[in-house]
Formats: sequence, C-alpha cells, structure tokens
Amino acid sequence: MTTSLLLTNGYIHSVSEPYANALHADNGVVAWLGSDEAGERLVAATVTGPVNTKDLRGTLITPAFIDGFSTTPVTPGDTRSTFSSTVPGAERVYYAPHDTDPNTADGVFVAAGQLEQLPNIMLDLKPPTQLLIQSHSPEHLDHVLDILAQQSNASLMRSRHRILANHPMSAQQISQLVTLHASITIVPRIVEATPKISAPAASLIAEGVHVSMGTGEWTGSLWELVTALIENDDIDQRISTRAAFNTVSRDAVRVLPSRIAQANMGAGQIAVGSPADFNVWQAEQLGVQAPDVKAAHWSTDKRAGTALLPILSSTEEPPKLQFTIRNGQII
Repeated sequence: MTTSLLLTNGYIHSVSEPYANALHADNGVVAWLGSDEAGERLVAATVTGPVNTKDLRGTLITPAFIDGFSTTPVTPGDTRSTFSSTVPGAERVYYAPHDTDPNTADGVFVAAGQLEQLPNIMLDLKPPTQLLIQSHSPEHLDHVLDILAQQSNASLMRSRHRILANHPMSAQQISQLVTLHASITIVPRIVEATPKISAPAASLIAEGVHVSMGTGEWTGSLWELVTALIENDDIDQRISTRAAFNTVSRDAVRVLPSRIAQANMGAGQIAVGSPADFNVWQAEQLGVQAPDVKAAHWSTDKRAGTALLPILSSTEEPPKLQFTIRNGQII
C-alpha cells in the first residue's frame, strides 16, 4: 500500500496557494495545500491508510527542477525530475539525432553542423513532430528562422519547434520567434566554473517567447543557472528570481512536444493535482528578488501573498538540498 505524505511547518513555493505551509500528497499527486492545523485534521478525517508525516522545520519546498537539455543522466537524489536529451532512457524527453531512427523518439535533434540539411528535414517532417535545433550564432538563427518561415502557420503551431541557443539575438529575430511559435532553450557556457548567458532572456520573455534553461554538461547546482539569469552581465537582460525559476520548472514543461506538455501541464509547479515531485531546501533568506540585485528584499512573512524563493547571489553558497520527494515518496 502506498503511503500518503503530509509535510508540515515549511515554506511551500506554490503560486496558487502562497500562504500554504503544509502539503498532503497522495497517489503521487498533490491532494491538498494549506495550514498545518487544517492539514492534520483533513488527513486524520479522510485518509484510511498509512501516513508519513514530516516536519519541514522551516525549510523550503519547491517543484523538482526540469532540465531543458542535458548530457548527464538523472541519478538518485538528483534535483531534476526529468530532462531533454539526445540519448534515450528513463526520466527524459528523447530527441533522436537526425539520421537515426525516430520511431521511439519524442522529437528530432538537428545539430548546428546539420543546418544545411534543414530544408530537406522539414520536407519529411510530419507535424506535430518537434525539432530541437542547435544554433551557435545569430547567422545560424537567421538560417533556421528563414526555413521555418516557409512552413504553414498551422504546422508551426502544432510542432512548436525548439531552438537550442546561447548567443545574441536581434529584436527582429525575437519577433520572428514569436510569429513562428518557436521557443528558446539556453545552455550557458561555463567560464571559470561559472555559468554565463549571452542570449537575451529578458527580451525573449518580455515578447512572449517561452524560455527554458538546460545544463548541458554542467553538473553544478541548477540554482547557479538561475543566479546567472538574475545577475546577467547585461543589466538590461536581468530577470526576477521568479521568472528565472520558471525557466527550470513550469516553462520548461511548456517548451516540450505538445503531446508531452499537455500530458504534464501540472508538472513544474505545486498545486492541487500536480505531480508530487519536490526538492526540499535549506536557504539563508527567502523573499521576492527583483531583476536589479540592489532592489532585492527578503521576508518570511506570508502576508505578502507571494510565493517565496531563495535570495540568490553568486557571492553566496546556493541553497542546500535536504532531501527529494518523487511520486509522493521521500527519497
């Protein structure tokens, strides 16, 4: 028999229930969010089987990370619940490399070195098959956008292609991405063990382009990728912690192939009915952090009505993982 899980006395990062400090998970999904007292009464009155009650002791619970692109597999205790990959396997969205068998794949990967083949690839493509297209430069992106623009709007809406890019983009290119229903997945380059972002994340998000973040070969904390977004070297491209966190949670679901995205719309967030896949963190400060680091403030007062996140800084250690929860069970 599956054990229900009741978490109490914590900070629950839930946009739908920002005042919640308790959570009940049952059958692998979130069954309820609210106060400690109400949770204990509800579970006692409605659950007949075993219940594992865990005092969070003021720690933060967030949705498990969803990695937009990675070459490293999910391991026990991993903070990611899934990721996109060009290698098949469990707990991943598989994009078959072009020229390989796509029958068991979720989408097709086109490397930057194969962009000249893109017109022929598009001719053989049947919507809603999604392409994950690698772009290494603005010139690459121009080529990709030109090819996509030759497709019908209906086909583009069904496929919602993804572009893997971490380079500058013009306002015109960003506008085209919107028109062509394409998303961007950013994999930062690593400079002296620090993730660096060149893609204009703030401009993309402001124009309505879905943006996700990928780790690539990075094996450090995904909080450092989030920090790279809020401390972008280009001040105009900095985004809030909430927007940055969305790129490795809720928005990382929206960029996936339509069939997968629709089947997992509740993933990457904590709400009633969403998958009970969480990470539990010890963070020094919680609050609402604006794009300008100088404007960041912190508070643990739930009356603010905003789901809290750690205050992040590249000069401080990222939040420390306490434990993970997958399918409603503590790992």
